[in-house]
Amino acid sequence: MDKLKLWRAALAQVGNLGGMTLQNETNGYESKFIQKIVNVVNDKVNHDILSITHHLVGINASTQAINLWIRNGSTDVEVFALYGIGGVGKTTIAKYVYNTNFQLFEGHSFIESIREYSERSDGIVCLQRQLLSDISKGKAPTINSLNDGIRKIKAAVCSRKLLVVLDDVDQAEQLDAIFGMREWFYPGSKIILTTRNVALLEAHEPCTRHDVQTLNLMDSLELFSWHAFGDSLPPEHYKEHSKRILEQCQGLPLALKVIGASLHGKKVDVWKSAIEKLEVIPHSNVQKILRISYDSLQDDHDRDLFLEIACFYNGEAKSWVVGVLDECNYYTIIGIENLIDRCLLKIENEKLRMHHSIQSMGREIICQQSRREPGKRSRLWYYKDSLEVLANEMGSGAIEGLSLDLNMTSTYQNELNTTAFSMMHNLRLLKLNNVRLGGGYKQFPKKLKWLSWKNFSSRCLPDGFPLSSLVAIEMQSSKLEKLVHRDMLLRSLKFLNLSHCHDLVETPNFATLCVLEQLILEDCVSLVEIDESIRMAEGLVLLDLKDCKLLKGLPKNICMLKYLETLIISGCSNLGMHPVDKRKMESLKVFIANGIDFGNSRIGPPLSLTSLPCNYITRLSLVNCNLHDNAFPTDFCFTSSMEFLSLSRNPIRFLPDCFKGLKRLGLLQLIKCNRLQVLDLPCKIETLSAFDCPLLEKIISNEPSSHFEKYYSPFLCKKLTEMDTKFKIVPIGKIDKNFISKCGIDDVEAKKIMQIKLFNNFTGIITKCPIQGIFQDLFNGKAFSIFYPGNNVPDVFTSQRNSSAVSFTVSHSKLRYLNTCIVYNFNTKHHNLLRNLAIMQRFFLILNNRTKDKIIIYGPACHGISEGVEYTTWLSHWKLGSHEAGPGDEISISVYNRDDADTIFEVKEIGFNLGYEEAGVDSACDDTCQFVISVKQQPSEYHGTTQLYFLGDHGVHADSLMKKILL
Repeated sequence: MDKLKLWRAALAQVGNLGGMTLQNETNGYESKFIQKIVNVVNDKVNHDILSITHHLVGINASTQAINLWIRNGSTDVEVFALYGIGGVGKTTIAKYVYNTNFQLFEGHSFIESIREYSERSDGIVCLQRQLLSDISKGKAPTINSLNDGIRKIKAAVCSRKLLVVLDDVDQAEQLDAIFGMREWFYPGSKIILTTRNVALLEAHEPCTRHDVQTLNLMDSLELFSWHAFGDSLPPEHYKEHSKRILEQCQGLPLALKVIGASLHGKKVDVWKSAIEKLEVIPHSNVQKILRISYDSLQDDHDRDLFLEIACFYNGEAKSWVVGVLDECNYYTIIGIENLIDRCLLKIENEKLRMHHSIQSMGREIICQQSRREPGKRSRLWYYKDSLEVLANEMGSGAIEGLSLDLNMTSTYQNELNTTAFSMMHNLRLLKLNNVRLGGGYKQFPKKLKWLSWKNFSSRCLPDGFPLSSLVAIEMQSSKLEKLVHRDMLLRSLKFLNLSHCHDLVETPNFATLCVLEQLILEDCVSLVEIDESIRMAEGLVLLDLKDCKLLKGLPKNICMLKYLETLIISGCSNLGMHPVDKRKMESLKVFIANGIDFGNSRIGPPLSLTSLPCNYITRLSLVNCNLHDNAFPTDFCFTSSMEFLSLSRNPIRFLPDCFKGLKRLGLLQLIKCNRLQVLDLPCKIETLSAFDCPLLEKIISNEPSSHFEKYYSPFLCKKLTEMDTKFKIVPIGKIDKNFISKCGIDDVEAKKIMQIKLFNNFTGIITKCPIQGIFQDLFNGKAFSIFYPGNNVPDVFTSQRNSSAVSFTVSHSKLRYLNTCIVYNFNTKHHNLLRNLAIMQRFFLILNNRTKDKIIIYGPACHGISEGVEYTTWLSHWKLGSHEAGPGDEISISVYNRDDADTIFEVKEIGFNLGYEEAGVDSACDDTCQFVISVKQQPSEYHGTTQLYFLGDHGVHADSLMKKILL
């Protein structure tokens, strides 16, 4: 009973979820209300989870505090502040909480690095733009001024419950703005901020504050050990050395990870030397601790590469960086791996990511080259330093890279002169934005490798500009009509990005671009054709023509590009001519053609899929392409190489046969396929997104799966009655009568005419229907559940009234099956689909074998919903083996649902019925059910000696809840 009280107390702490109501949201118009639900769910499905570090150690106290605050049910607009020193894990905790809670809100935004933005003259406007873009799901808003942004934010945040996270707030003005706009937000919205300066919070109440502490000794040892040894504890002969390092790091997570990684695989004598060096560095100086990892890099090449990335390449695409820096003799691929090994760098979504503190350390090393004279440093990235050097012509041969973004300042509007570059003989990287240069280019640096000149104001690059050594040119959002006046040999150019150049009407003569690898022309809306000389760019790997709306066709000889791997033509709405022999493009791996009509081309012959090199493609996206079942000929077949496939928004009824043999398919998207009826899945699919397919009835697969291998998302598929091994819903009249009888159900004929409101956890749909039986595989065994209106447990059950738990002792040697029966009342005032879904996912049955120290947590695929004051009876049938429940085992059965102020949940009665071998068990029962837990199945979790098995649709919520109960 003490444990039961603890469980109830834990559940009582889970807060309320705010939601939409029909009358309040759309004045009672159901069609508008349903569309709003669709939009909300679609937002959740399309959202990209934020990337966070592995080995999350010591964050439970912080995350639980925030989770309880988020779910406290308050209708106030509340602010939660995480504060602590740099590198302590504030951002990691904020990202984790954001990832686990954003689905509870109608809109959400995570804004990073506010401190950095605040240094820019247009920083606040940029932050306003990001906030509006996030909560409007990527629809980039136009903001003309600070006041314009305030007005638009005020209008946007007042109508939906939002979760907003603001990372690295460091100025009082920023905090004042946050608290000032709190009154605009919709009731129940939550704002989380992180800051290093707790003093900023003193003047603002009410504000929930949480001090993110450094790690205790045990957590520090575990975190350090994961990075130093790849295990949770150090080897015996490293324990003393590890202890000394922990004393130096004083629980700072960033230092523990960086230093641990720098010593990974090193011998004891190296450890001793590193520890001696650590002992002379003040522990409060994070920069110096991080510098140790930099000093541990094996050679000057790696150290120089680190400085280059810290100054200019953080956030850039890895392939782009490798291509440029390899030409600068950096041995970039192995160098990047070395930096990753030292935890100085990460790769996220194929982009280089460096922690701000680590980046600051690298930049500080550059500043130390010449504190007072920036013109003598090797790299200039800070706009004030760069502007000072160029305006006063203070450049020198020491400068290898320079970045100047005049959007960051409104105080300097003059034209700079090219003579300012005349002494920069070693300049390799030049990154300009909104900069105007006057003068000639005869003395301009000749060793340039990367030119990034965004918002370039001329129609083409000036005559005399040194192009021969350039490896990469980026000139997005420029006024270019063509790249150069006349043909110039660009023998080194590998990357050319002219995206968003709306005046571009002519592509270069590709005969002068003999080594070009990537050509990006996205949103060049005036471009009508691609020069036929593109066949001369034999090494082209990527061609991006997205949203070139006037483009009439692809070059006829594009098929001669035998190394082309990625072709993007999405949004090319005027595209009429399509080469018919693309099968020759044997290197093509990625083909993205969203929005292209493959059935009704207005110009020339219809576009055809049959010309694709189907034997080689790994990523295919054909969203909204008007593809019918007959668009895929019977002899057209993709091989097993495909890993990603999206056929969303197409009028197909079935998955075409050409896709059924895919063995490596990781993600299949079939969102809003309005005619899709039956989905026969490829055997190895890992993730399915089949959101809002209103006619979809079955999702089937011929290969056994497990919960850990496959993730299905069939939201709003209202006719779905069967989903692989997850569930199958069958009318009670079609189920074997003997089996129904053995499950403890009496008066079957009477139940055939009953109706029940059934909620499907997978689809999020509530349906009123005849009584249904729900079969579930439980990912390793099988179970059966049925819900029907009823006020009492059947007589064949042993029951306990006015309780949500019942206990028994197994008395016979061969327990064959267990029937459980719960009589409850569940109702909700909410019409919000997501809110109902969140509530229902906390409705689960727990079987606790105290003798064997095993707990089974079962979340059924569906739940019955009571109407008014009526009760619902939930009956489940499980077949148990002796490994689950043997002679003399003490077992308790209980049912739980989260408490909610606007939700009625009451357990009137709970009962059980045991079937022993001696009593005789009908063969129908044996044929229908297997053991709930197979003999060889491993626990989902361990908590001390307790084995946890999560079965059915438990989701992350039940998992987290049981962890809390057992701790």
